[in-house]
Amino acid sequence: MSENNEETTTIGARLKAARTAKGLTIDDLQQITKIQKRYLIAIEDEQFDKLPGDFYVRAFVKQYAETVDLDGNALLEEYRDQLPSVHTETIVENVDEVQPTRVASREQPASPASRVRNYLPTIIVTAIVVLILLFIWFMAVRTHAGSSSSTSADSSSVQVSSSKKQSSSSKASSSAKSSSKASSAKEQTIKANGSSDTAYTLTNGADKNKVVIKSTKAAWTSVTTNDTRTWQGTLKADGSHTLTLPSNATTVKFQFGNATATTVTINGKAFNFNPKNSTSQVRTITLTIK
Repeated sequence: MSENNEETTTIGARLKAARTAKGLTIDDLQQITKIQKRYLIAIEDEQFDKLPGDFYVRAFVKQYAETVDLDGNALLEEYRDQLPSVHTETIVENVDEVQPTRVASREQPASPASRVRNYLPTIIVTAIVVLILLFIWFMAVRTHAGSSSSTSADSSSVQVSSSKKQSSSSKASSSAKSSSKASSAKEQTIKANGSSDTAYTLTNGADKNKVVIKSTKAAWTSVTTNDTRTWQGTLKADGSHTLTLPSNATTVKFQFGNATATTVTINGKAFNFNPKNSTSQVRTITLTIK
């Protein structure tokens, strides 16, 4: 009896128990974390020498823990005696090979052409500043001359000009209102493709759609745009991540490791990707943008 209690207190047994409690298999965990199956098995068996290195041991254990709703940092601290410590490797350059080259470069005298090249950026910047100042002075003189000429015009021409401006302003205002009505008539919609609960279509979205992913528990999520990975990571409890899709996005694939604890909004509007209240935690949703 004591031997069983001691076994379940090891980090590998604790992680395996948490995974089993969530109903996840090793293959499910591999798909969510993208950690190779053989490394996940090695972690559960506490065969840490089979992992690529000491750094990966702690990193993989933390990601494994957060995926099965455990506190990764607290777990690493609790079992730090069972885990290998991370050592920093220092790379020392060969001073004997580098130093002579630097000394030789300092001993070579600078030629006149090289001195000119050194000052060339300063000369170019100075010339650009002078040209800008001359242009500003020219525009100020021209504006002053134009304002003097306009003050000598008779009052009737001023009144005609004012009436034309008012007419133009009213036309612009009515055009802006009609444009605003036309744009407001096109509201963003997200609808399922037929009876599917994994394929949806977004219409009347933004040029660059803003996506906000939130989770009430630790949850791994991946976003792929046009078959290119846009973002993936594990959100902590009550965490969120915001990303902007490119303007040429036509297909977006969401992969959720804990779908029941995850919500998504697009351009500030909720994306209900689980209308049938599925209890499956690992889900893949495809969104077509038109």
